[in-house]
Amino acid sequence: MVKTVYILGAGASAAEGAPVVRNFLRVAYRYFKEERNETDLDIVWDFLEHFYGQRTKISSGEDLDRYPGIDEIFNIVDWYLLHNQAFSRRFSRPRLFHLKNALVKLISMTLDRSLPPQEGIHHSFVTGVLGKGKEPPTFISLNYDIVLDKALRGAGYALEYGFYGSHGDHLASRKKIPLYKLHGSLNWSFCPLCGEISEHEEKVAHLLFGSGNNITCPYCGGENSQAIIIAPTLYKSYKISRLQNIWDGAVGAISHSDRLVIIGYSLEAADTSFIATIKRALNAPDKNREIVVVNPNERACKRYLQIFGEGCEIHCTGFTGQVI
Repeated sequence: MVKTVYILGAGASAAEGAPVVRNFLRVAYRYFKEERNETDLDIVWDFLEHFYGQRTKISSGEDLDRYPGIDEIFNIVDWYLLHNQAFSRRFSRPRLFHLKNALVKLISMTLDRSLPPQEGIHHSFVTGVLGKGKEPPTFISLNYDIVLDKALRGAGYALEYGFYGSHGDHLASRKKIPLYKLHGSLNWSFCPLCGEISEHEEKVAHLLFGSGNNITCPYCGGENSQAIIIAPTLYKSYKISRLQNIWDGAVGAISHSDRLVIIGYSLEAADTSFIATIKRALNAPDKNREIVVVNPNERACKRYLQIFGEGCEIHCTGFTGQVI
């Protein structure tokens, strides 16, 4: 039977209403500055004015369209931290750490606010995919949101996130669908005491940034659980052991696949680690796989041909829940 792996990127969640990199800051500012003032996030707007705007004030979300995307801001902040540097007297290294935490919190809260709770495109997509054949597929997601998670649970499946064991072990449990979320998830919490990741039915990441949150580790009872959101930066760190196991599961899934379907993922330069991982997995073993791409961006479609060769089947169209 054909083993299919579906990889979903930001474009899949954008089809449900999530902001993308180019408009993320504008949407976040509207939610958390114009509509309600979240003072914990003011450091983000302060940094943007200080670093990019000089004497120009940010007075509306539209003003943020002239700034680089949130991924470039992460790159800049991480570069200073990586090289043990401050940016200015106003932004010392401790304040840059504070800024990075605020940026991660901004991502979590913006996704929590922007995505609707009801069934949508992912529900029809999952229903179509699971009804297509007898061999259950594997899903790999580069998104933090839990839209796909809910769609799979709504179809009657438990989820195998891959914290333990190999991909083969995960497939052996026929009651679960493998869903490898390589950059973390809004419904996960990490315990810095015992190193375990806990999964939750609903989003918890936006609750984990303040001191005194009431989410404790179910394994050891430890407090101060942390969100798992690997920031969109060139300097990504995957040092959590359970997260490394998830990556191993994804590699196993791709390497044993006969068909790879990539939806809404644009092969951005900041994702070098994943691009390299896909290419390595496809060579172990090297076989004649079918690779299908669904992406409305013409530049991204051309990049797929550069990275994967002319054998790719390219659908230069948006994601509407269609089953390819």
